[in-house]
Amino acid sequence: MRGMLSFFCAGWLTLAGLSAQTFQGSLLAGITLAQIDGDLLSGFNQPGLCGGLRVERQLSERWSLGLTLAFSQAGSRRQLTDQPAAVLRSVRLNQVELPLLVQFSEWQFQLGAGLAYQRLFGYRFRDITGADVTALYPLRDNQLAFLASGRFRFNERWGAELSWSRSLLPLQAGKGSSPFWGRVIGIQSIIYL
Repeated sequence: MRGMLSFFCAGWLTLAGLSAQTFQGSLLAGITLAQIDGDLLSGFNQPGLCGGLRVERQLSERWSLGLTLAFSQAGSRRQLTDQPAAVLRSVRLNQVELPLLVQFSEWQFQLGAGLAYQRLFGYRFRDITGADVTALYPLRDNQLAFLASGRFRFNERWGAELSWSRSLLPLQAGKGSSPFWGRVIGIQSIIYL
């Protein structure tokens, strides 16, 4: 995990020495739709909140590097169509994220891809009776995820972004028989500063 932190610290330091001509800041706020592969619950039906601050550095006319400090919620939630063997009703993860993205721009559109360091600071598991069973599911505090995003800029001040991420490491701290993998769709509005 120290290697991941070093990678993201290097990204922050790269962006720290910016001149006013190459710097763009923005605020993001929106919702997440999440699911966890391996928990026998299906669908992106666990809504949550997300938001943060982004700083971008223009590398060329079409390419930029973006770093975000964000809060996001993930997890999963039971549906009527889920397998009867599923013992969980819901999972809620609260985390701080540091995504570092390489971004390509064309007209008002921007596509980005990169890695996101995620620090878990709270989570809860509930079984089908509604009882708190969090102690039965120890999770890693530190995660790494792949992140892809698409953005549309309406004007100089406003934009919207759709993102998708998937964890690259199992969520559990120990070795379980069926590892959990997080997937999240984010829908955010953007205010450019």
